Amino acid sequence: MDRLGKLLFAIDRKSRILEIGPSYNPAAPKAAGWQTYVVDHASQAELRAKYADHNVPCDKIEPVDFIWTEGVIHDAVPAELHRRFDACIASHVIEHVPNPIAFLQSLDRLLTEDGVLSLAVPDKRYCFDFFRPLTLAPAWIEAFERGSIRHSRRNLLEYFAYQAYNGKRFVWDQYDDVDLRLPGELAWARTNADAGGASKFDPYVDCHAWCFTPSSFGLLILELNHMELIGFRVDRLFQTAGCEFIVSLRKGREKAGTHIQSKRLDLLHAVSRELGHQSQQMKLSWQLLAKIEHAFPIRRGIRKIRGIISDRSRKSFRT
Repeated sequence: MDRLGKLLFAIDRKSRILEIGPSYNPAAPKAAGWQTYVVDHASQAELRAKYADHNVPCDKIEPVDFIWTEGVIHDAVPAELHRRFDACIASHVIEHVPNPIAFLQSLDRLLTEDGVLSLAVPDKRYCFDFFRPLTLAPAWIEAFERGSIRHSRRNLLEYFAYQAYNGKRFVWDQYDDVDLRLPGELAWARTNADAGGASKFDPYVDCHAWCFTPSSFGLLILELNHMELIGFRVDRLFQTAGCEFIVSLRKGREKAGTHIQSKRLDLLHAVSRELGHQSQQMKLSWQLLAKIEHAFPIRRGIRKIRGIISDRSRKSFRT
């Protein structure tokens, strides 16, 4: 199943869809006949102007139905459309939201009783979040209880100070070799974090506030659902492809009789394996590169080196 198939896994052509921040890459474009309402932080004209010099297909930016810049998302949508959406799609949105529990509660008010939320989420192992710790439920609960509308100073400092590039790339494929560097000095990180603030009167500074692997995200949703802080459960979790994974959430509680402790432990073991793969990938890349540089003359080319590393990495990930 390709990326689009996963995002639209539980959504059909009859569905009334709310797509959040699709910009120039909508998953369910109106132009293709989908019954989609678009939410974004600016109008179509403003978005096209914003991306005009970014070498992206600006003609794919569709009319924006609801502009959302502050507060909870359901306040940006007319009341007569509350509980009228069959599905919501948000690609690379959840990691930017200062208060994810409030965000999910708000979407709960917009979706029908058995509504679907389809998310594309960056896997922290294959992007600039590589060195950052995973987000667990207490971090989201703290942001919710604090009523966060801006990213915390801690999250901003962490985001700017520990960004990692793989060579010149800030995202990469799960089988790529790894050559990591830190592009930003600590003073630069602190200056960027200082630009933000906690109140609505402070400038908004964007960041990846939260970091996930597929299993850690599944754990987060399971625990928050069990604590009745959110009304979504995992319906289908697709494993990582490239630098992201896709998850389909559905409204409702975990099935009666679900052994929560056992399921939590299984997911925690899965998280441990995922992080083990991350360390293994980095170790493999350095060890193989050292051996190959010793064994092969440079004139044989970097393509052969990359091919060997990728093949070995694939075998390692599949065992």
